[in-house]
Amino acid sequence: MALKRDQTLRKKVFERDKFTCKKCGLVDKQMKELEVHHIVPLCFDGKDELENLIALCSDCHHYAPNSREEFEVYLREEMDGTMTTLIAAWNKVRKEKPELFNKVQEKLRN
Repeated sequence: MALKRDQTLRKKVFERDKFTCKKCGLVDKQMKELEVHHIVPLCFDGKDELENLIALCSDCHHYAPNSREEFEVYLREEMDGTMTTLIAAWNKVRKEKPELFNKVQEKLRN
């Protein structure tokens, strides 16, 4: 579940990361698909500080592991990894064919 946090800090993360998902490369200057991920999760005493935050698209954020070590490996994985390739393709459909994206997303919800 996404929590509402400091919007100024959120924007600073996106600006630092050039409005780009640090996993799949999705660029989202409107900040509609980007989310802020804690590198060290709050439950492990991670902080809401710029150094502990990274921009991920909602799909990459969904699959991001919850330990720092696993997350560092996750970020280094090559783009040709199956899940990352699927996410990149899904993001391309979202950008280039929003009507198709919305239709598929609605069917998946039902």
